[in-house]
Amino acid sequence: MSDNPSYKLGQFIDIYCRYCRLNLDAVVASMNPDGTLAKVQCRTCMHFQDFKPPADLQEKHRKLVEKAMKIAEKHTRGPAAAEAKAKKDAAAAKTSAADLRPEAVMRRLWDEATANVSPMKMKVYDKHRSYHKDDVITHKVHGLGVVVRDDVEYSMTVLFRDQVVELDCDQPRED
Repeated sequence: MSDNPSYKLGQFIDIYCRYCRLNLDAVVASMNPDGTLAKVQCRTCMHFQDFKPPADLQEKHRKLVEKAMKIAEKHTRGPAAAEAKAKKDAAAAKTSAADLRPEAVMRRLWDEATANVSPMKMKVYDKHRSYHKDDVITHKVHGLGVVVRDDVEYSMTVLFRDQVVELDCDQPRED
């Protein structure tokens, strides 16, 4: 007898769907003359495909993580470079805590304010628009900035990467 179980047309079986990239149910669509499966149809995406037995998804995930780690290691030039970078970052944190120059403080504030900024929430600067505190704007000369003060009429203070700038806002349009 064969090691393969006997299949019938229309029977539900488990497969690895190459389109859905998951282990899913399928229907036997065609068989070879020797009784092996030729084609199956995924019941989720309805694609016809060659039979592929269910995959070990944990093993597949482990291999993907391993591959990602190799790529990351290649880009950081090995584990020794990662350790050196960690030491350098720790030393920089110590020196930056002691570095209270206005430029360094301003840069740290800008980094913190723009760390988790979504490009979808940025506003393009226009002197006719109104802005509020903590709005993120893009300026064609200064770049990315965060509104830090908007309490003065027709004016706002914006923190950019290298400087703090007073910009016009809410200006009436000249028709």
